[in-house]
Amino acid sequence: MAGYGQFCAVARALDVLGERWSLLVVRELLLGASTFTDIRRGLPRIPRATLASRLRGLRHAGVVEPTDGGYRLTESGAALAPVIRELARWAGANDRAALTEDDLDTVALTWDMRRRVDPAALPARTVVLAVEFTDRAATDRHFWLHLSRTEVNLCREDTGAPVDVWFAAPTLAVTEWWLGRLSWARLVRRPDVRIHGDAALIGRMRHWFLRYVFTPEALERAPRR
Repeated sequence: MAGYGQFCAVARALDVLGERWSLLVVRELLLGASTFTDIRRGLPRIPRATLASRLRGLRHAGVVEPTDGGYRLTESGAALAPVIRELARWAGANDRAALTEDDLDTVALTWDMRRRVDPAALPARTVVLAVEFTDRAATDRHFWLHLSRTEVNLCREDTGAPVDVWFAAPTLAVTEWWLGRLSWARLVRRPDVRIHGDAALIGRMRHWFLRYVFTPEALERAPRR
């Protein structure tokens, strides 16, 4: 028997959504991903074959539907937004779901930073922000964000464009700021955090990012269902 074989609505929901990665695929689509590549960039550790399998399963269940060149949530899939939000709320309040070293992924973190930029807070010209995760190996250490009011690009290699702001910090510190556990003021005062470049841009930099969609403040504002 493939499913749980129970009449319980929770069991039947898990028959559809309980496979590893399935709800995270839904999360990515809720956060704006629309192509196979975009979903993988938000879930860098998922094997391609596994993602393809989960998308097929979600399509069969009526949660996801294909579009020209990509995917989107159906009405049924979009209705899972409160479920995802409540899981985030539960994790934030439960010590057994505490952040660990295994959860620190600079690729996933910088991709989330890329999609949570506030274009209205950016200056009129394109700004290049170089990010260095000082505790990581070379392959996951350096990232460049090219930020403008019309486009945001994340690069894994230096394109040669002049850098306006250099930001270097340990992965855990940046992650805790992103999650809303650490204020920007406390982050930049840490002795292991370095930031230099255009002083005016540095003064506005914290406003460029909306931060993690499920920060404690965002969850507090969100309605419970």
